[in-house]
Amino acid sequence: MSPDTLGAAAAGKRWNGPAVRRVAAWLLRQLAWRGGLCLAAAFTAYALASLSFDPLAELRGQQPRPPQAVIDAQARRLGLDTPLPRRFVEWLAGLPRGDFGETVGGRPVADELWRRCGTSLRLFLAGSLLAIVLGVSAGLWNALRSGRASDQFFLVGSLVLLSVPVFVLGTVLKMVWLPVNEAFGTQLLYFSGETTPGSDHTGWAAAGDRLRHLALPTLAIALPQAAFYSRYQRAAMLDVLGSDFLRAARAKGLRRGQAVLRHGVRLALMPMVALFAFTFGLHLTGGVFTERIFGWSGMGDWLLHGIQAQDATIVASVTLFIAVLVVLAGLLADAVQVLLDPRVRGVERR
Repeated sequence: MSPDTLGAAAAGKRWNGPAVRRVAAWLLRQLAWRGGLCLAAAFTAYALASLSFDPLAELRGQQPRPPQAVIDAQARRLGLDTPLPRRFVEWLAGLPRGDFGETVGGRPVADELWRRCGTSLRLFLAGSLLAIVLGVSAGLWNALRSGRASDQFFLVGSLVLLSVPVFVLGTVLKMVWLPVNEAFGTQLLYFSGETTPGSDHTGWAAAGDRLRHLALPTLAIALPQAAFYSRYQRAAMLDVLGSDFLRAARAKGLRRGQAVLRHGVRLALMPMVALFAFTFGLHLTGGVFTERIFGWSGMGDWLLHGIQAQDATIVASVTLFIAVLVVLAGLLADAVQVLLDPRVRGVERR
């Protein structure tokens, strides 16, 4: 029996009944722990926003000034006459029912939250997936050609992309693509919005319209991320190329390309998985400029609106949403690491 077959059999034995129960118990502990972190993040954001915001400032500043009874009624509606911990607990109690409270203007937070989170996820999932593909491919390619002209070219290009602010990059993409649209005499790619206003497209036509709006903001998100990922992936792959693990694979008769593809790439991807997972939440919250430049009404744009409106409920809701995404991304990263390296399965014994 070959070593690979023995390894597969040993891996199969580890996934017996007790092992599955240990994994389930570990997963429940992780969910409880990370769920607590989500609540802590939401409470911190809610408390800081509540202590620093004054949602009645606009009402007090109106001319003529409203009667004090009107101001007091608004304060009661917003719960400003109750202690902060009680307000947070009451807000938290509505979450299982899908009730995220109301904005300062009296509109339900949940309706706007789900609409905007769908917008942001469509944009940032597309950008992040493209960034991972481009960044990993460029990093692996440059590591295998370390020191060559192509490696130096990608190094300079990645440094330029990392140095350019996203609002400058978005503007440059618009300027570069504008002559292309003019040369073809039609709007191949759109510069603003998620869909064409007033369009009655359905089916494939609607999907095509969305893709034409999605292309440029996706590039604005993906290019800096890809530059960032490529440098880390290159360093991780260089470590693998000089490892005893890969030299042993070559000594068994595998050609360099075979050893890299069968063993090296998987090993080089493992340290990148956590990076992919935990930078997603940062890019999602940091996408305010991208959403503003390309006219996408997403979570980052709404967070900025909540701060401007001094609305603690919006800030806490967006923070909780981002925290949940980061937690889910972390669990997904753990699962992918198990798939890439069976040795990580020993974590269920902890």
